[in-house]
Amino acid sequence: MTLSHADADVGKAGMAGELEPWLAFNKGPGLLDEEGRQYVSAFPPADLMELTTTERTEIAFTEHGVTCSRALSAASPVPLNKFARILDFGCGVGRLARMFKGFSGEYVGVDVHQQSIEWMQGALPYVEAYQTTPRQPLPFPDNHFDCVVSISVFTHMNEADQRFYLSELKRVTKSGGTLLLTVHGYRALSRAVNEERIFQMMNTPREELELALTSLADGSGFHFYNQMAHLSSEAYEYGITFSNRNYLQRVWGEYFNVLNVVAGGIHDFQDIVVLEAR
Repeated sequence: MTLSHADADVGKAGMAGELEPWLAFNKGPGLLDEEGRQYVSAFPPADLMELTTTERTEIAFTEHGVTCSRALSAASPVPLNKFARILDFGCGVGRLARMFKGFSGEYVGVDVHQQSIEWMQGALPYVEAYQTTPRQPLPFPDNHFDCVVSISVFTHMNEADQRFYLSELKRVTKSGGTLLLTVHGYRALSRAVNEERIFQMMNTPREELELALTSLADGSGFHFYNQMAHLSSEAYEYGITFSNRNYLQRVWGEYFNVLNVVAGGIHDFQDIVVLEAR
């Protein structure tokens, strides 16, 4: 298959060009055409892809990256490729970062998982990737970033850790900057209760889901279940977290202006919380 001149131009431009043609290229010629593959980012090993997305194929990993990019772009008040400095907080093994090949600004990824960061450092030269330590300050100066993105991170934190990192993100984000952070809200909780596939994926007892329903409907608006999963350690409790809009307005509003909560914005599952630094 011969790559068309138009597709080649899209591939060469990458994130510096128009977003939608670039995302479509990643799912089309960049994935399926041998010539097109030279323009897209490398793929991580299957075991690292599975750790981030529960999927082991390049097709599924690309789909995750494209879907997340589209959703964040739709929620953002500024096109993603127009920011100057982006922090990908909890970047994993680059499902989102892969889409930023050709980005003209500074793209920084941080994660606590050593193997993921080591792979990104070797395979994605346009990303500044750093391994961080749980509950320790981020290695960046104050007011450094004008955008922060974070997918499937605050969905797994207890309240104390959320507050710590909200404070850190407030510190490193410029006034007026945009933050796009995902949470489990009513949509994710409803699907976990009613869909067996989602219930199995979340690995959370039904009684915990019932407690979460009560908390979101009548209680604090926040519920955390400690799973003691793959990233759990003495320094970090990894679990499943649910929060509602009122909680986000009340608690996250202490740190940022809460502009919007896009229900089910990621895969009709996670909510996207749109924040403005002040």
